[in-house]
Amino acid sequence: MDPRLEEACHTGNLPMFRSLLQEDKLLLHRFRSSITASIENPLHIAASLGHTDLANEIIIRNPDLSSDLNPRALSALHLASAQGHLEIVKLLISKVGTHLCFLKDKDGRLAIHIAAMRGRIDILEELIKVCPESARALTYQHESILHIAVQFNSFETVEFLVKKLEVDDDINELFNLKNDKGNTILHHAVARRQLQSVKLLLSKGGLVEVNAMNHKGLTALDVLLDSPIEHGDLTLGEVIRGAGGKKASEMDPQQTSLKTNTSRNESSGTTRPRSWVCNLFGGRRPTRLQRRIKKQAQVEDNYTPGTLMVVATLIGTVTFQAGLNPPGGFIQRDGRDTSPLAGVAVLRSELSNFLLYDLIGLFASFSIILILICVRPRKKKIMMKTLVLIMWVAVFSTALAFSAGILKIFPDTNVKTIGILTSSWFLILVIFVSWVFLRVIVYLLRKVGWWRKKEGDKVSNIVRNGGYLLWCMRIGVVMTVLLLLALLVLSYFQCLYIYIWNTEKP
Repeated sequence: MDPRLEEACHTGNLPMFRSLLQEDKLLLHRFRSSITASIENPLHIAASLGHTDLANEIIIRNPDLSSDLNPRALSALHLASAQGHLEIVKLLISKVGTHLCFLKDKDGRLAIHIAAMRGRIDILEELIKVCPESARALTYQHESILHIAVQFNSFETVEFLVKKLEVDDDINELFNLKNDKGNTILHHAVARRQLQSVKLLLSKGGLVEVNAMNHKGLTALDVLLDSPIEHGDLTLGEVIRGAGGKKASEMDPQQTSLKTNTSRNESSGTTRPRSWVCNLFGGRRPTRLQRRIKKQAQVEDNYTPGTLMVVATLIGTVTFQAGLNPPGGFIQRDGRDTSPLAGVAVLRSELSNFLLYDLIGLFASFSIILILICVRPRKKKIMMKTLVLIMWVAVFSTALAFSAGILKIFPDTNVKTIGILTSSWFLILVIFVSWVFLRVIVYLLRKVGWWRKKEGDKVSNIVRNGGYLLWCMRIGVVMTVLLLLALLVLSYFQCLYIYIWNTEKP
């Protein structure tokens, strides 16, 4: 653009503009029409800055510039509406035509939508008067003028539009229109805690569907209960309930509730606790999938790497000291004794069970410490479950080592009772191992499609496609399951043998 022309447009200098046109009568016609330009044309600048006389002169000389879009895909009517220049809006529509009201920007918004965004009520009134059809137009996101007014938190604009459009027979459609995400204007108003707008909308009797659901299956009350707690939630909930508002689960008990916005909860990595507002209005009952996710999160919170490291270090210290200081002590050496047995444990071979359990506990705890120090897990949940399993082995082994040591250093004191307690403790370990084995078996059966999948689990491509590879996997699973069952049976018989041997001891 000629710098002198640009200066004249920015300052609204009409004499200078006319002087430039006398020098070059085709000055305005050098701007190509009906396309999105790489630069703003003179009418864009004049409309944006409110230079009415200059805009009138440009329209008279080249009205086609009114249809051009600037680099931001905005027409002169968009710019004048955004800045609140009513006279230029009237000028453009009267001189060029109402078809300018239907020019869209890159998001599909008309000039009336831009005016609603900026709260230009006088512009809205003029555009609705001269082109009422534009008030029903939707953006590319399938949003109406009421959606936009609510989104930009202008109660005065919402109030004006409701009163202005109330005489229209299609107002019911605008009130309950859903955008591309299924949200009505009531959903938006509740999400933004616009109490005045909510009261206004619900005061229109049956025009507003208070229990309309979006694509996530949420009503307006669900949106309130699922969003972070804010001041005024109690009043807002009472207003919605007073208008007959319900939760989705109350409307259709069979409907499956979906997960809430991950963006809100997953981004922080935490689950928002139920508030007293949610308790008052009855939060939705969580689904099986939600309960499962919550349970997994609680497990991960209870068994943190730091906690396991502390417990493993404690068990390692106890078992290490017990191994170097066995029950019964050592054979002492006096000044004249040259026996090679000096310094050897007094009970020696009688401590075989004690040493076995003590070493298992020691190396299990050392394994946990080593894993926590050296391994960076790809899947934290799997690693934590593995570490917890090893921790159980360490705890049980330490307890069994203690029992075996007590039996040797107090051979005549309640031997039968201690033996029974030891056997019972060993039985608990076997039951725990059995539970782990059964979990592994169920996991393997799920992998090959022989066990019902959990909610939210995906079917693997191998199971979906079938074929030779699937049958090889199933044969391998069958062999693994038989081996695990054999180990379970053997463990139970071993436990039974130890129990009978201890109970029959004199």
